[in-house]
Amino acid sequence: MPKIFPSFSDPVLTGRAKLIAVTSLGLLLAVWALVLTWLISGDLEGITVVAAVIFSGVMAGLIALARSGRVRAAAWLLVGLLCVLILADTADYGLGSPSIVSFVVPIVLAACTLGFAASIGVAAFGSSVLWLIAIALSSGWYQSSGPFQIDHLTFNAPVLTVIFLLIASIVGWWSRYITSALNSQH
Repeated sequence: MPKIFPSFSDPVLTGRAKLIAVTSLGLLLAVWALVLTWLISGDLEGITVVAAVIFSGVMAGLIALARSGRVRAAAWLLVGLLCVLILADTADYGLGSPSIVSFVVPIVLAACTLGFAASIGVAAFGSSVLWLIAIALSSGWYQSSGPFQIDHLTFNAPVLTVIFLLIASIVGWWSRYITSALNSQH
């Protein structure tokens, strides 16, 4: 494997560090694909390129942090960054936007790199965010770019809460099982 992927004597630590690197590289690819798409469509703004360059530096830093053995720190930073970005996007576009579903990414990443409890915590955070946004929009406390519909409160928020917690439970439990199995063999 290329040098970008870390390797340690502990297979669990190695797997988690590689997962952080792969996730960071995937996010980099996605960001630059968006930049290219907006360049081709004529919608690209200079601030977007600046944000993409800064984001690239942050991703490179997280990969370096994971490669240095500080895997938990890199995982928490990446999960936290994703949660903040998804929160900002969802708050701006509202619950009609499909971006709220992207909370699944930090939930799964937390489960695989930080464990079961962290995945449940991230799922609870994501659920809280969507409920707060739904309540704030329905109460008229703020206006998002997308229109509010009552089913955001009566359907989207409860269904997504169940999905987030179910995914956190499934992947978190499996990660706990695999980690235990690998540690008992090591």
